[in-house]
Amino acid sequence: MGTIIVNCKNYPEVLGEGAVKLARAVKKVSDELGVTGVTVPPTPMLSLVAKSGAKVYSQAVGWEEGDKTTGAVIPAAVKAAGASGTLLNHSEARVSPGVLAKLVPRLLAAGLEVCLCAQTSREAAELALFGPKFVAIEPPELIGSGMAVSRARPELVEETVVAARRAGFKGGILCGAGIVTGEDVKKAVSLGVDGVLVASSVVKAKDWEAKVRELSRSLR
Repeated sequence: MGTIIVNCKNYPEVLGEGAVKLARAVKKVSDELGVTGVTVPPTPMLSLVAKSGAKVYSQAVGWEEGDKTTGAVIPAAVKAAGASGTLLNHSEARVSPGVLAKLVPRLLAAGLEVCLCAQTSREAAELALFGPKFVAIEPPELIGSGMAVSRARPELVEETVVAARRAGFKGGILCGAGIVTGEDVKKAVSLGVDGVLVASSVVKAKDWEAKVRELSRSLR
C-alpha cells in the first residue's frame, strides 16, 4: 500500500474550513484506491480536521514537557487533538539531531507516528535509526519548484532508499519536492520509494480530489 502525505503548510486555501475540505478529499480518494492518505493541516485546524474522520499529522511538535508550557505544541496536545502522528524536520522547520533523539521516542511511546524529513541520503540514514514510521527525502532547492525530485535528481532518491535500508530501516520511504503529476509519482515509485510527500501541487490545484486521485493512482 502506497502513501501520500499532503502538507497544507499555511497556504490561504486551507486556513479555516478549506483544511477540512481538503482532508475529506484525501480520505475519499485514499479509501477508494486503497492507499494511505494523510493530511497535515495548519496547527490551529488540527482538531477540527481530525474530527472529520481523516487521518491527520501535525506540522510540527515541540520538545517541551509539562503543563506550564505556554505556546508550546506538546505531544500530548497533538494526540488529544486527534492526530495520529507528526511531520518533523521539514526544511522549513528543521530540528536538531539532539532534540530528535529525545523527542521521537516520546512520540512513539505516546502512540504517535513520525515522518522525518531529510535533505540528503546520509541524513535519511541517520534519521532512520530513530525508528520513525516514515523517512522522506526532500532536497530544499526543489520544493515548490515544479521540478520533481524523481526526475531532476533520481540518483538522490535511489541513494536514499539504499542508505535507509542498509541502516536497517523497515518503515516507509517517501520522496517530495516538486512532485506535480502522476508521472512524477510513477517515476518515484520506480526508484524504490513507498510514497510521496506533497504540498503546493495539491493545495494549489483547482480540483483537490482530482489531483489527489491523479497522484495516488500511481502508488497502487
